[in-house]
Formats: sequence, structure tokens, C-alpha cells
Amino acid sequence: MPTTSAPPAADVTSDQLGDLVDLVRRVPDGVRRFALPVEAARSLHRVDEELLNRLVALGLPYVEVGSTRLFDDYDISNIALHLGLMSVRRRAMRAWAGALRRGGDGGLDRRVGYVPTCPAPGHRGPCQYQVLVPGGTRRKCVGCDDPMAPVTSLDVRVRAEWPELPTPVRELLAEVRSVRFFLLPEAIRWDLDFLCHTRLADCGGVTKYLVAAARRRGIPVRFSFGLLVSKPYSTPHCWAEFEVDETWVPVDPLMVAAMSEWAGLPAEQWPESRSPGVLFCRLTDRFTRVAVHNGLWAGLSLPTEVV
Repeated sequence: MPTTSAPPAADVTSDQLGDLVDLVRRVPDGVRRFALPVEAARSLHRVDEELLNRLVALGLPYVEVGSTRLFDDYDISNIALHLGLMSVRRRAMRAWAGALRRGGDGGLDRRVGYVPTCPAPGHRGPCQYQVLVPGGTRRKCVGCDDPMAPVTSLDVRVRAEWPELPTPVRELLAEVRSVRFFLLPEAIRWDLDFLCHTRLADCGGVTKYLVAAARRRGIPVRFSFGLLVSKPYSTPHCWAEFEVDETWVPVDPLMVAAMSEWAGLPAEQWPESRSPGVLFCRLTDRFTRVAVHNGLWAGLSLPTEVV
């Protein structure tokens, strides 16, 4: 996808907004969580009240609680991305694209700190965490007095060069070229029927599709879950890996396309078949929580620095 400069939201036509609302409405109403107030839509996603009013007039879902309008965070996140607004998620994507460009030159290893959040504050004794590390094992850690201090860290050695993907894998990647990147709630992000019907997916759905399709064709493939490693903060992520010359090559065509469209990644330098593996640290072969606190899933921040 080519990189284009997005017009100011005020200059976007009603037809363009209508098409975007139609995309949003492909997501079933039953999976929406209306908890995002107007002010948060503006501060987090740069979608102001005037733009919200235009979108509502075109059919954007919302609820009213008293005099307050509440929106779904996924809806507003997707609208902000597709309009090219400088939202929190677009800023993160720009950081990933920058790390991908710089990492393509090699030599940028990273250190990732694990800063979990207690899901049950007020209990006796220090917090006991188990955090996921490479190999799918969990490292036991004790919470710090400083809630912003890492309980442990992970040094990630990046690899910039990867084997070229064979023709059968390239043909498989072409099958998802028409899929549009869309942030989706957990209830439908893994639903391949939804992906095939709407042509909307996030990286989880596309990964599941690629793994299933490759296995049907006898192409060596594996599901990977781990970290997308980039300063200032890494994030949990999933992607597919294909075995080429005894090397597992990470592939994430949807994320590469999204970074080309919205984050300044040069599309001519980063085709769908070029591995973004310099960004990835594989932890395990299934989607799971990275931090657990006495059996409960814990929130997690992953501050990251170059070393």
C-alpha cells in the first residue's frame, strides 16, 4: 500500500466518512463495548466532537447514558487509523515502522522490562508474578515497592536478514492482500468466517488463516506469539513463521501493509514477502497472557531500550 498524507478530518467528504462507517458496521453490534466518552475519543484518538457528530449522523453506533454519549474504543481506533489521525495507536505504529527501518540495518539489540500491574490490590504480602519468556516457560518474579520498576527484563538479540520465501508461501500471502487491517475485539478476532466474509482482520486473524491454509497445503508453518519489540514500549503480538532452509522465517503481511499505509514505512522497500522478523521475539506457540498474578491475568507495560 502506498504511503499517503491524510487530509485534515474537516476536509474528509461525507461519502468517505460514510464508507468508513460502513466498514465499522461490518463488526457485529453484539461485540461492542460502549465505554469511551467523547473526551477520551478526542484525547486518545484525535477524533473530536464535531467529527463524532458527522459520523453519528452517518450511522456510527453509540449509546447515551444521561447526557453522555459513549462509543466503542475499537470503532474509534479504526476510524482514527483510517483517517490518518495521530492517535495513540498510530503513534505506536510509527515507532514500530521506525524500528523496522533501523533494524533492517542490523545491530540494534533491545532490553525489554516487564512492569506488571496487580489485578487484586490490597492482598497480604508482596505480589507474586509469573511472566512469559522465550521457550514458553514462566519466570517467577516478586513485585517491587516501586510499581513502575520492572520485576525482570529480557534481552532480545535481533536478526535483520532472513531467507527468501519460496513461491508457495508468496502465493499464500497474496491471498490476504485484499484483507484490510482492522482492530477487532477478542470475540471475533480469531473468526475466520468473519475474515473471509468481511475482508477485515487484525494480525491474530490473519495469522490463524495463514497457519491453517499452509497446513492444508503441506507447507511447514507454525503459529508464533511473543513481543513486537520497539522502544519506547514493546507490545504482545502474534505472527506466522514458515520454515525455509531450516530457518523459521517470521511473516506478518497485514502489519507491514498497515505500517506502509499509516506509518511511513516505504512500501517499495518492504513488500509483503519481506520478513519483519527484526521486530519480533517469539515466546510460545499459542496466544496467552504474558503476565499472571496468582492465577489471575495481570496488566503489563513493556518499557524497551536499545542496548
